[in-house]
Amino acid sequence: MPELMTYALALVPLAIAGLLIWLYLRKVGGGAVETKEERRAVYQGVVKKDWVVTGRIDFATQDEGGAADAETPAEFRLLVEERRIVESIAGNENLEIQWRLATLKEAKIVIAHYHKYLAENALLRSVAEEAPATAAAPAPIAAPTPAVEALPTQTPAPPTEAETPAAPHEPHVRVVAGGNT
Repeated sequence: MPELMTYALALVPLAIAGLLIWLYLRKVGGGAVETKEERRAVYQGVVKKDWVVTGRIDFATQDEGGAADAETPAEFRLLVEERRIVESIAGNENLEIQWRLATLKEAKIVIAHYHKYLAENALLRSVAEEAPATAAAPAPIAAPTPAVEALPTQTPAPPTEAETPAAPHEPHVRVVAGGNT
């Protein structure tokens, strides 16, 4: 029995040494022992046209809210769509589409277009145009009339009866284009 114990104790260091040698050869050799993912090479193709912005945008958020949270403020991220054309090994052209976060320059362009849209469709309101909060019934907001600019050398015609305010309590404003002041 003591001889069996001596042989077992001698085999433990040999087993550890064998394991260490096997790990070392696997790490250094590498080419002899490969996994399926390492053997399979992924062919990317030839890029014919690199990433180009399509002009489509989207907003994304981390919140998982539904219709109930539609009125709750949240943090949104502006996403921009890009696409590129890649030629495959068979010669086919493949269209790849990806969404990425927008740059500051792209976000400023989106905001500028949004403000231009609001101005063109008369959707911007100033503080003076808002109805007072103490009023019992909100007054309807009239659509803004386009401003007519007169040349500095011309004098504007006096307002006619049709252009005068209907009620005396409504303010009357007349724009007069004058010369140099």
